[in-house]
Amino acid sequence: MDNPIIAVLFWMVLASIIVGAFYIPRRMMKKKKQFDERFVYNDHLARSYSWMGSLGVIFVTWFLSLVVFHSMIAFWLITAIYVGHMLSYMIGSAIANSRN
Repeated sequence: MDNPIIAVLFWMVLASIIVGAFYIPRRMMKKKKQFDERFVYNDHLARSYSWMGSLGVIFVTWFLSLVVFHSMIAFWLITAIYVGHMLSYMIGSAIANSRN
């Protein structure tokens, strides 16, 4: 993508598709009142397993970036992803603890 305007438009469209794919089904489920205790429990459990899985993937790619590829740029990028991952967990747990 040599044209920066096209690149920005591409990323904006991609971001809007991702955000829409998350919010539109949730809004429809709220209107139909489909959020019962079973759904909430399963959703929280699935997010917990997903969180641990993504943390494992980050550690494996961290190891591969250092041992196999010997790339410090990749190491620091993965470190930034890990820090963002854990900061979002910290913020989410603070919000959850304030509600209980």
